[in-house]
Amino acid sequence: MNRYREDRKYIFRPPKYSHVLAPFIYLLSDIFYLRLRDKIIDVNVVSGGEDVVEKYKSNASFLITPNHCDHSDPHVLMHLSRIYKIPIHFMAAKEIFDINKGLNGKILQRAGIFSIDREGTDLKAIKQAMKIVFNAKYPLVMFPEGEIYHLNEKLTDMNQGAAMIMLRTAKKMKKEKRTNGVFIFPTALKYTYIDDITPTFPQVLKRLEEKLLWKPQESLDLVERIYKFGEALLGIKEKEYLDRTLEGSLDVRLSTFREILISRMEIYYFQALQSGKHAERIRKLRGKIRSFLLYDKKPEKEMLEKYYNDLDILHFAFQLYSYPGQYLKEKASQERIAETLLKFEEDLFHEYKIKGRRSAEVYFCPAIDLYEYLDLYKKDPKKAANEVTLKIESSIKSILE
Repeated sequence: MNRYREDRKYIFRPPKYSHVLAPFIYLLSDIFYLRLRDKIIDVNVVSGGEDVVEKYKSNASFLITPNHCDHSDPHVLMHLSRIYKIPIHFMAAKEIFDINKGLNGKILQRAGIFSIDREGTDLKAIKQAMKIVFNAKYPLVMFPEGEIYHLNEKLTDMNQGAAMIMLRTAKKMKKEKRTNGVFIFPTALKYTYIDDITPTFPQVLKRLEEKLLWKPQESLDLVERIYKFGEALLGIKEKEYLDRTLEGSLDVRLSTFREILISRMEIYYFQALQSGKHAERIRKLRGKIRSFLLYDKKPEKEMLEKYYNDLDILHFAFQLYSYPGQYLKEKASQERIAETLLKFEEDLFHEYKIKGRRSAEVYFCPAIDLYEYLDLYKKDPKKAANEVTLKIESSIKSILE
């Protein structure tokens, strides 16, 4: 999971889609990202592709909401956009534009990508998304998980923002008697290795173990070896942040650790514990700290160091989501082992290197009709957004899990 700076003043980057340049940009994405970096040699639409094309041809307004399990995800959808000749737009985290300045940022905009500040109330991004959906000229892509968790067969908690944007747009379209409809396509992305990469696992583990000054644990079963390494890392971080190690199963330790880290900061920054899921609470805390960093008057050195340190801790709390305790014990597949080791490499060495050729499978689940939720939305907007989000989650989970 990438760590980005939080002290840059946010500037909204609108989409500036170019019908001439976008297909060429997507072709370059195919070559340099899908094939060379991510080693994706085949993208297979397993289900629902015809429905997406039909909705586009009928001028329906729709949003595509994929799970976010891999750095390849947007590039897979760009590939399909080029193949199907459907000019999609993407909502992307502002940090993407922070690391792609100048010409690179302009290229992103020409490809139909625009920014959103996930930790703030980004009204410009919300209005832009609603405008795109309302005009029904370009399908929109949003990743409700928000982060890349490298969990090919597990869905993490989704943000309700996508559902709320679509419900608000549906209400406006219904009022204007638009008959083409407003839909969400929950979308499942899965990746499978074509090559047998199991021979690479022992060498990767050896390198990771040596990082901890261990002798390679070669006598252990591969999964046991991974768990031993993971529990050692967890224990190190528990001692660092808590000055003790937690008790209980791995799942309990991970959840308890997150709760302690989040609660401590909520007491400091809000003087009270906050409600909601851990991911929502972390985003709220990051937004609060960022507001201090972006004050016109720069914080004193001591406070500046505290803010950066606290952001590092919150980033670590997010990282804990990437390591569900029973993931490998439930199913020790090549894909699950590979993505677990990839996460360790990314977190410890800041590397991202796919070990073999892969194929991508895309499942467009049955479309959710937002008009069906408008009566509930009028009575209770939050409940309606929650129900739509749960529908998106259950649709994707039915494929992944």
